[in-house]
Amino acid sequence: MVQPVLYSLFREGRVQQLLDLLKGLHPADLVETLHEFSPEEQERFFLLIPNEQSAIILQEMDLPEAAAVLARLPLGTAAEILKEMYSDEAVDILAELPKENAAKLLMLMKEAGEELKELLAYEEDTSGGLMATEFVAIPENMTVGGTLAYLRKVAPSAENAYYIYVVTRDKKLVGVISLRELVVTPLETRVGQIMHRKVVKVPEDLDQEEVARLFEKYGLLVLPVVDKEDRLVGIITVDDAITVAKEEATEDIHKAGSVTPLRTSYKSAGVLTLYSKRVGWLLALILVNLISSGVIAAFEETLSVALTLAFFIPLLIDTGGNTGCQSATLVVRALVTGDIKLTSWFRTFGKELLVGMLLGLTLGTAGWFLGAFRGGALIGVIIGLTMLAIVVTANLVGMILPFILTRLRLDPAVASSPLITTIMDAIGLLTYFTIARMFLAL
Repeated sequence: MVQPVLYSLFREGRVQQLLDLLKGLHPADLVETLHEFSPEEQERFFLLIPNEQSAIILQEMDLPEAAAVLARLPLGTAAEILKEMYSDEAVDILAELPKENAAKLLMLMKEAGEELKELLAYEEDTSGGLMATEFVAIPENMTVGGTLAYLRKVAPSAENAYYIYVVTRDKKLVGVISLRELVVTPLETRVGQIMHRKVVKVPEDLDQEEVARLFEKYGLLVLPVVDKEDRLVGIITVDDAITVAKEEATEDIHKAGSVTPLRTSYKSAGVLTLYSKRVGWLLALILVNLISSGVIAAFEETLSVALTLAFFIPLLIDTGGNTGCQSATLVVRALVTGDIKLTSWFRTFGKELLVGMLLGLTLGTAGWFLGAFRGGALIGVIIGLTMLAIVVTANLVGMILPFILTRLRLDPAVASSPLITTIMDAIGLLTYFTIARMFLAL
């Protein structure tokens, strides 16, 4: 077992053996081991190992956890560790720290700190907020042999060596070439002769969801970022896109459950944090549910005449909520993935109207049988027609709400199951009692 051996070496202060053991461990495995360390032990551990090794490990940690570790270290040590990190990783950790601490670290980092300040100015959910500034750029008149010699000299990391970007003197992006293409091309060939001039690139302010979509669409490993003058300013790697996709999926799941998205992992979140992320939505839904209570109160006379109607309230409103949630789930996902666009709302409306009618006829028939069995033929007709109306309406509400939210530039995932269910409770009750009053001639 690695964990007991590593911990034993650490406790006994056998530094050289500890460092030798670390060389054979993947950083992700090491992070799991460090979870068993106390905060004080984690601080001592990072002070024992080289700054470069510390940077690699911290980059594998969740951001809040990495920021907490860095905050406990002496400022000088923390600044040196940040210098060893990829710029995008360093910026993400700095953004988690109190502004005063981050400012002190940036000052200690000097030139490297100035570069990170520029990255911190970008919105965190944009391409500029995702990008790293470590990339390889060369002029188009350089030969393949000269480029390979340059690569040996600068020794780029594996993360930014997938593609070599070709730029003009004023750093405008004009082409790209892969490392494989360099290796198989004669050394005397000019880069400009073999580079690809049609480069897939993104502006600095593109939303991170769109960035992740481009990675999926084109199957890229790296995506260059350019400014308004088309100058190359950074790159985004596929691992960043995977992280974005994971974060966005988690956020959508939270919103679908009417929970304000967590900025940290569930494990790291405290009781008060979890409480604050949930209580607002629950209070709001209580207010919306007051409408349902008002509808029941308004039709009290109808219920008193045909008490059997009360037995079917849960059946009808639950079916409406379930139908609306199904429709909303399908449409939200289609909008998020780009499967459907805002402009195709009418076609989607027609499709969901037909689906709703088919579902309504099926469930309405079932409701008619149940109503007739429990309360007689007239009650069966009321239940059947109500079920048809509620299912069709719920299906359309579940489809329309995500489109409206997207049109208002809000996240369509806000059209959550609890919200749809609460809305359909009120609409379903109103529909039910209106049809009942018509047939019972009240």
